[in-house]
Amino acid sequence: MAQFLLMLHQAPSYNSDLPREKMMEMTRRYMAWADQLRQSGKMVGGEKLTASGGRQLRMTGGKMVASDGPYAEAKDVVGGYFVIEAKDLAEAEAITRDCPHFELAPTNWAEIRPIEDMAQVRAAAG
Repeated sequence: MAQFLLMLHQAPSYNSDLPREKMMEMTRRYMAWADQLRQSGKMVGGEKLTASGGRQLRMTGGKMVASDGPYAEAKDVVGGYFVIEAKDLAEAEAITRDCPHFELAPTNWAEIRPIEDMAQVRAAAG
């Protein structure tokens, strides 16, 4: 079974001004979806990311340059991630279709990326 990284993209201000009750309802929906995947053996892991406190790192002239991020003026940010197992990309898309992320805001979107099996890469490299 292959593994895929599911990244949940959202506007930087997404849910920042929601009342606590609404935020808890959203959290319950994500947790129920994740629990269903876990019970079916499709969930490897995942977490919500904080809205602030991150850093962007770049190499400039051979030196690491760090800056605060994500930025409020950014078009979107990754708000959370899941690692799921699926036989192929089509199954990963089908699993993602039920994610509550899409229903909670019209601008939310997701990205699915296959995870390279590094054990196979190491074995091939000798």
